[in-house]
Amino acid sequence: MAQAQDDLSPVADSHWLTASRLTVYPRIFLAVFIMSASGWMLLSQDMLDPQGKPIGYDFITFWSASQLSLGGEPAAAFDAAKLFEVEQATVPGIDKPFLWHYPPTFQLVTLPLALVPYIFSYLIWASLTLLAFVLVIAKLAPSPRTIWIALAFPGTYINFLQGQNGFLTAALFGGAVLCLEKRPILAGILIGLLSYKPHLGLLIPLALICGRQWTAFISAAVTTVIFALVATLAIGTESWVAFWNDIPVVRLVVEQGLLPWTEMPSLYTALRLVGLSDVPAYVAQLCLAVAVAVAVALVWLRRVPTPAAAAVLVSGTLLVTPYSFNYDLTLLAVPMALLAWDGYRHGWLRGEREVLVLIWLLPLVMAPIAIVTSIQVGFLGLVAMFAIALRRARAWDRGALSEPTV
Repeated sequence: MAQAQDDLSPVADSHWLTASRLTVYPRIFLAVFIMSASGWMLLSQDMLDPQGKPIGYDFITFWSASQLSLGGEPAAAFDAAKLFEVEQATVPGIDKPFLWHYPPTFQLVTLPLALVPYIFSYLIWASLTLLAFVLVIAKLAPSPRTIWIALAFPGTYINFLQGQNGFLTAALFGGAVLCLEKRPILAGILIGLLSYKPHLGLLIPLALICGRQWTAFISAAVTTVIFALVATLAIGTESWVAFWNDIPVVRLVVEQGLLPWTEMPSLYTALRLVGLSDVPAYVAQLCLAVAVAVAVALVWLRRVPTPAAAAVLVSGTLLVTPYSFNYDLTLLAVPMALLAWDGYRHGWLRGEREVLVLIWLLPLVMAPIAIVTSIQVGFLGLVAMFAIALRRARAWDRGALSEPTV
């Protein structure tokens, strides 16, 4: 095959992204992040950061919902006034509410959090989910450098500071990919547990059906039902009613820009940022979702190797929903690890490493660029991630990749 003529042929391994740079640069980023976070903490007073937000600010929603659930009022988590009352009692001085929009399945996950004082609970939650995340990513790309690259990933920094659930989502998704071929029942269980974020699971049933992964599909379906039943027994039916009634609230909050569009990397928010009205933006988002779903289905029907197929699925997952946020970009670590390890073992395609580097930086630059230019580069980055995943899947399908080169 003529490498210079075919973008689906492995390129010669003479590249600026050397092993030494992959060793040194992530450590520099990590050191900067640690110093930045430490300085931010030192500038904080009474658990309020310099911007007036509580330390681990999104985590306060999880902790306060847990407090209400443990107090026998789980459905009150959807009541902004009651939730804000708990948040103010937890971090006096907080001046705006952080709202709860999750289903009772996630209330079950967060139920024990308020058994521990807020700041310790935040550190335990962030640290344990970070550990799970790093271990899974290190399994997907089993190189000593992977741990450093994962720890220094800007998405890691953002998710840790916010106390969000991106680590847990990525660990479950990545764990399911690891187990899919040899332990499909466990893969299905992990997928079923992902149902706590239903908008990020829209493509999974389609992929499993097209890939004839029936054991994993059935296991995921059973786990999802059991998860919901256990949550209902523990939390009650009132929370399901409140969750359903809250869906229009979430839509309204997003449509009115009460959640910053600069931190939401979807096509919908990209179009709203440049002035398009609500309905055309939703129509465009729907058309994109259909196109991505078709592409995912075709890849999984072709039965390409799991790393490439899973990279298409995970990157496509972030494209189909209009409601992704900056902390959800932590999930990008999964397709990045899959494609990087596949490229290392089977040969790189032209431009892959450049795109992966840009995607790695994406959570850091997305919001600042959008604030200054009104261009949502987060969405453009997701498109690029999906494109290189599709291209690698195509390379496998046409036989351009085979035996490991290293």
